[in-house]
Amino acid sequence: MTNPERKLLKAIIVGKPNVGKSTLLNFLIGEKVSIVSRKAQSTQKNTTGVITKDDSQLIFFDTPGLNKIGKNIKITETFKAAAENIDVLIYMVDNRKKSQFIDEHFRNWLNNKANRFRKKIAIINKIDCIEKVKLFEISKNLNNSINFDETFFISLSKKSGIERFKNWVEKQAYSNEWLFRKAYKSNVSKKNFLSELTREKVFEYIHEEIPYNLEINTDYIEPSGNASLKVYQTVWLNKKSYKPIILGKEGKSIKMISVQARLDMQKFLKRKVHLFIRLKIKKMS
Repeated sequence: MTNPERKLLKAIIVGKPNVGKSTLLNFLIGEKVSIVSRKAQSTQKNTTGVITKDDSQLIFFDTPGLNKIGKNIKITETFKAAAENIDVLIYMVDNRKKSQFIDEHFRNWLNNKANRFRKKIAIINKIDCIEKVKLFEISKNLNNSINFDETFFISLSKKSGIERFKNWVEKQAYSNEWLFRKAYKSNVSKKNFLSELTREKVFEYIHEEIPYNLEINTDYIEPSGNASLKVYQTVWLNKKSYKPIILGKEGKSIKMISVQARLDMQKFLKRKVHLFIRLKIKKMS
């Protein structure tokens, strides 16, 4: 039996790499559920974040950035699957021109889906880095390309304009049964999220070319003394040449990665963590 007082909204966050989609999702949820990196395509899979407040449940899907390939945008099957049965499409750009260009291929795809979305909105991030005159021009160009229902101006780094956007989203929820239990926050499992935390630190501290699809496994977690935990992880490398890069001179890079990942894990798990990371080379068949 459905609860007539409950409300629901499903929104998907779309945009080119590094415009702030993961940061926005983390801010909305109130805790880290998606890794943040300067490296393009650090989000490999669709991440679901859920806010359940009072009688409303808001579901946000953070998607891998839309990749430009030749003259077209690559729209992955995982992205298409996530975009089905979505109420609000959030298109996010920042102060970079390449983020503001809406490719014809994507625009045509969106127009074919237009009637499936209750609302289409644009978010311009990093407004603290954009002159007011330029901001108006960006907004005008975006809305000339796609007829957005609303445009929001925010700065995630300065935490400006986000509450107005969040309040607007909350008002869009409509009468419907929830899809998740009240305590549910994300589709990322504990082990996978610990792996993601370490992957985030690899991207943060390694400035040489490491592939974005770097594979990190959390092999197991075991209790330790004083209610602490031991976390064992394996970083799988496609090439032997990556190993000295991640290790760094005298092992300084892997030590920094381990320390910072461990600190984030302790915040997430709310207990002391002992982290053990090993590097292994994949055997190529």
